[in-house]
Amino acid sequence: MMREIMVRAMYCEMLGYDASFTYIHAIKLAQQGGLLEKRVGYLAVSLFLNEGHELLLLLVNTVLKDLQSTNLIEACMALTVVAQVFPKDMIPAVLPLVEDKLSHPKEIIRRKAVLALYKFYLIAPNQVQHIHAKFRKALCDKDPGVMTSSLHIYLQLIRVNSYKDMTGSFVTILKQVVGGKLPLDFNYHSVPAPWLQIQLLRILSLLGKEDQRYRGFCFLYFCVAFVHF
Repeated sequence: MMREIMVRAMYCEMLGYDASFTYIHAIKLAQQGGLLEKRVGYLAVSLFLNEGHELLLLLVNTVLKDLQSTNLIEACMALTVVAQVFPKDMIPAVLPLVEDKLSHPKEIIRRKAVLALYKFYLIAPNQVQHIHAKFRKALCDKDPGVMTSSLHIYLQLIRVNSYKDMTGSFVTILKQVVGGKLPLDFNYHSVPAPWLQIQLLRILSLLGKEDQRYRGFCFLYFCVAFVHF
């Protein structure tokens, strides 16, 4: 079966052998297969192809179709590929659909949409400047995973522009984290979401880089967080 051949091709590439003759079949598997075949095809594409590879053009229509699918798995797979290998010049084709996923009822879809937009911001920041309001909505999402994903975007945004008006929001989130308000899945050796705390402290340190008052905020909550380590 083509699915099994593709798995062997991925092993060959991992071992350093050239399996480029299978790349087109990975595209076809993602386009024409059932859910399991499509999943293997998307995985192979994300491993085989880089953002500048010409074969990605053949995948655009498939990704557009899967982003509009009512099947949760298909939408997840499409968002994952978009966040990993989609090139800059193809962003306009999928951006409206990814934006719509920010209001999807399933938190895993919202989370993957935020990560896709984060990738878009890294490679083409001008194309996502108009959706900052949706970034703020993601920051206030009821799902901690979506909120955590949005912090990656804000860590980049704050390096370019001032977002001091949002300091209160970041401090509130840090209070909730330190206070153990997140699910236990986020804990590591009984420490409440340590990597999330570090991300928030980085953001606060950038906000207070040239402001003594905000620097005090950062130092205070660093001390509070350190006590929990």
